Amino acid sequence: MNQTKFQHYVPRFYLARFADENGFIWVLDKFTGSKFKIAPENIAAENNFYDVPDLQNIGLDPRHIESQFSDLESEVSKITASWFQQFENAQAIEIPKVNREIVSLFIVLQLLRTAEARTQITQFSRLAQPDKPIHDVNNLHAQLLWNDKLINQMAKKVGDCNWIFAHNLTEAPFFTPDHPVLVKSAENKEWLLSPRIFDDGMSIVFPLSPTWILYCDSAHQDKLAKFNNSISPVTFTQHMANHENSGQVGMSRRFVFSQKPDFEFAKMFCDLHPEIKNPERERFEWAS
Repeated sequence: MNQTKFQHYVPRFYLARFADENGFIWVLDKFTGSKFKIAPENIAAENNFYDVPDLQNIGLDPRHIESQFSDLESEVSKITASWFQQFENAQAIEIPKVNREIVSLFIVLQLLRTAEARTQITQFSRLAQPDKPIHDVNNLHAQLLWNDKLINQMAKKVGDCNWIFAHNLTEAPFFTPDHPVLVKSAENKEWLLSPRIFDDGMSIVFPLSPTWILYCDSAHQDKLAKFNNSISPVTFTQHMANHENSGQVGMSRRFVFSQKPDFEFAKMFCDLHPEIKNPERERFEWAS
């Protein structure tokens, strides 16, 4: 427990898919406007982020949560790698039921596990119980991540959606941030604060790489059923890519990642919404 450990809240295998040919990802710090490149293993992590010292009182390793994430990430890395192989040759993607369940769980936990999610949870907790001080943020976060009933209900909601993959061949690659799973309203007009998975008609937006994105759509179950597990026939435009990137920039905690060093659109978006550049900002939603 005395040993410091750098613990990722966005998995290294996932970040590596946004790396350039030299193995680095480009980073925009939206608080300062600076950009730099870094190896995936050195970003989207904090020292002892998941450690819960109280677990020792019940005979568990204080790093039990991180160990569980590691096992899940290994499975999801293999599953999504098979998707990329299928993207090359198919319009429909084969996703066995067990794989869908694993990835649904991963998506939900990724939505809840980040530093941004922890900030949201802390803010909401203070609003709900203003007279109750929060003594241990790690423990508060762990209570949510270990709420099996809630997590499983959320994963089922994601798994029941239509899963549609879209291909982006424009000059604007998809960004991904330090909080990469987003929730969008039924009207497709508003990015929602996490974890609004039970909102009617919501959709999950999750960039898989600079050129591929996954939509888990619950808004048009019957209408879009024929596209479930398929590649969208819609041709992506640069405007559409920037639309998705605006959500990634706005809902990120601090860092936005890209395969390329071009962050002009992200900087412009930050200038239009200066509140998202404030480290002490209140969390918010906005029309997209």
